[in-house]
Amino acid sequence: MKILANAARQNPFRTVAAILSIILFALAAAYHFYPDDHSPKLTKEEQTWLKKHQTIRLGVTPSTRPLEYFGGKAQYKGMVADYMNILSDRLGINFEVVETTNLKKLLQKAEDREVDIIAAFWANPATIKYMNFTRPYLVIPTVILVNKNVKEYLQLEDMEDMDLALPKSNAVIDYVRKYYPRIHIQPVYNYLAALLHVSFDEIDATIISLPQASYFIEEKGITNLRVAGHTDYQIFHRIASRSDWPILNSILQKGLDSITQDERDRIYRKWITLDQHYISFLLQNKQFWAYFIGITLFIILFVAFIISWNRTLQKRVNESTKELKKELNARVRLMTAIEQSQDGIFIISTEGILEYMNPSFERMSGYSMEEVEGRHVSIIRSDRERPEFFSEIWSHLVQGQVWRGQTTYRHKTGRDYEVDLSISPIYDDTGEMTGYVEVARDITEQLLMEKQLRQSQKLEELGTLAGGIAHDFNNILAAILGYAELAMPTLEKGSRAYSNLGRIINSASRAKEMVHQILVFSRRRKPDKNRVDMVPLLSEVINFLQMSLPSTIEMRSNINISEASIIGESSQVHQVITNLGTNAAYAMEEQGGILTLTLDRITLGDDTIVNSGKLEPGAYLKIGVSDTGSGIPEDIINKIFDPFFTTKPQSKGTGLGLSMVHGIVGSMNGGIRVTSNPGEGTLFEIFLPEAEDEPRPENPVEDSVISGSGHVLLVDDEADMVSIGEQMLSELGYTVEGVYDSREALKRFKDAPRKYDLLITDQTMPHMTGDRLSRAIHKIRPDLPVVLCTGYSSALDNISPAEAGIRGILHKPFSMAELSRIISRVLG
Repeated sequence: MKILANAARQNPFRTVAAILSIILFALAAAYHFYPDDHSPKLTKEEQTWLKKHQTIRLGVTPSTRPLEYFGGKAQYKGMVADYMNILSDRLGINFEVVETTNLKKLLQKAEDREVDIIAAFWANPATIKYMNFTRPYLVIPTVILVNKNVKEYLQLEDMEDMDLALPKSNAVIDYVRKYYPRIHIQPVYNYLAALLHVSFDEIDATIISLPQASYFIEEKGITNLRVAGHTDYQIFHRIASRSDWPILNSILQKGLDSITQDERDRIYRKWITLDQHYISFLLQNKQFWAYFIGITLFIILFVAFIISWNRTLQKRVNESTKELKKELNARVRLMTAIEQSQDGIFIISTEGILEYMNPSFERMSGYSMEEVEGRHVSIIRSDRERPEFFSEIWSHLVQGQVWRGQTTYRHKTGRDYEVDLSISPIYDDTGEMTGYVEVARDITEQLLMEKQLRQSQKLEELGTLAGGIAHDFNNILAAILGYAELAMPTLEKGSRAYSNLGRIINSASRAKEMVHQILVFSRRRKPDKNRVDMVPLLSEVINFLQMSLPSTIEMRSNINISEASIIGESSQVHQVITNLGTNAAYAMEEQGGILTLTLDRITLGDDTIVNSGKLEPGAYLKIGVSDTGSGIPEDIINKIFDPFFTTKPQSKGTGLGLSMVHGIVGSMNGGIRVTSNPGEGTLFEIFLPEAEDEPRPENPVEDSVISGSGHVLLVDDEADMVSIGEQMLSELGYTVEGVYDSREALKRFKDAPRKYDLLITDQTMPHMTGDRLSRAIHKIRPDLPVVLCTGYSSALDNISPAEAGIRGILHKPFSMAELSRIISRVLG
């Protein structure tokens, strides 16, 4: 103090200056070490609640750089993460991060209370009732991105003649369609695909948020894009919190309100390097440009007077070097992306000479770069395409147009494969066309799977038709068989009428088996599968074919195993091999030839593909049927399994044979493979899973009738079926009461429920189906056994055994012996 007093007496002005300096220094230190308190003002209730809930589960959407994502060591990062870190510090909350794969799953977790808040909710809050929402804390603008070749500034009103690439299922598509319906939208898979289309100048522009634009341009190295304008479409982000914790929403809102504008700006500048507001201002404000140019000219003139030419030149050289390095790095990143691309990419000159191919196309074509460099592109193209096809492509390319489509390429080994191809012109800095870049994707397996899907759809349609007619047709057959069987005992054996009735029964039985096979083929009924010994079955087929073949055809067999069996229906397997054998004989009908039947045991891996799709790995029996006939033309070999497709004359084929073969083999979990060389012959290979268990003897079928006694209530809406049932049951010794209406049957049963010992009812009836009638009667009398009859009904698939008293199911048409056996079993 004495020193200050002495100094004040000697020089009062210096003393005042010193005191002011000390005061200013103290104020600066206080400002630096004691910043403003931005802690949110929470009520006591809110503070108490936070002490009880110090850990809050934070739901995070999938990676949406740079909004929120997981970096190295699973660290939660991004703009939203920075906001959450500030809230964590201000409120003293420990956020437990919960990651999901998409927004739908995240909302489900929020509804199930598996997460407490969602940090970045951008959807419509009005549609979510189980969450509360803060006011928007992060508003993201969107910009129009174009190729650098486009120089002008753009607005959506001026883009009616341009193509706009937008990701599928993105809300911005609805915005453009609503307010700018004349803009042509090209839907793409995601924003990266949209930017690549614009980068390759295949689509004019895209609309993208500033964070995503910054990320892809800076991080992905897509350097030939620029911001051409902005839109009015903005993306609002809120914090969503569980609705049963309303106090949490209030706490979060106070925490967000405490974040200062400086903190928000720092987060914004940290993650967004592009700013559409500045760009839009610079592009639209002509007065600014006038001032800017004037000031720039003044500065240039001023600098020219005070800085030497040497330093100015050196500065420009350094700047040019930096730009060249940046451009070089961008080209290196682009080449790395091309080298790592899963699609085949190659470059040809304007004369069609191959200049470059990436590793993916080397694997796709089988050629190395050294083998094809300097050679014409025709080396990789198949000769299956017409010359006019390539002429059309070149006519598009020489006009500077992009060509897209499908074509056939040929592998180095000679194998053809299908590709989805895009060819775009390449221009140099002067605008002169220097070549073309082709992007090819191998779609051979994709086309094969699509073809198999169409085949399955056709078989499904045929199955629907078969199921629709099976019920009525079986009722007709049941009437024919029933009346014939009832009439035979009244005739003298050996008489003409007796013999004719026997032929009627045999014909109707064959028709019954045909309906059964059609239902099995169409997957509407499961076949009666048993163990089938393949060696004697093939011997039987060979003997049958030898008797039916003309002398011009030689029959050969090559059965390389002594014992082999499958699980299936022997008549179906017999039908498959016989059908293929007769088809082979037809192919050699005019010139003669050799028909060969083989049987081998093989083991298949997990990559075996046949006409019906991929087969499961395991042990199989391979049945081969080959001929030396004319072969199958290449243009129809893919249609031979289509229902009703045939190349035979109308009197010799219906087109159902190979379709039936396809369906039967598929029902046994097998597959078919066909190979054919025109003029040399055809080979059909059938793969059937080999049975593993020891053979089990089949139960013998009894044809004798079993008599009985009891009162039977018979219900069927077909008069013939009631008449036949009454006669058969009377012959068997039962008392029968036939009813044509299910409602009338229920009324009679209610009047005398103890009168009847058995209910036999048809399934498909008007007013009340058989299973519904059974349930109604079962409620009245649970001990009454029921036999359900059906010509065909898909509803039987959902009926469990013994449900509603149903003790047995009898398929129409049936014989008296079958009827007697099922009644005897049901009544015990």
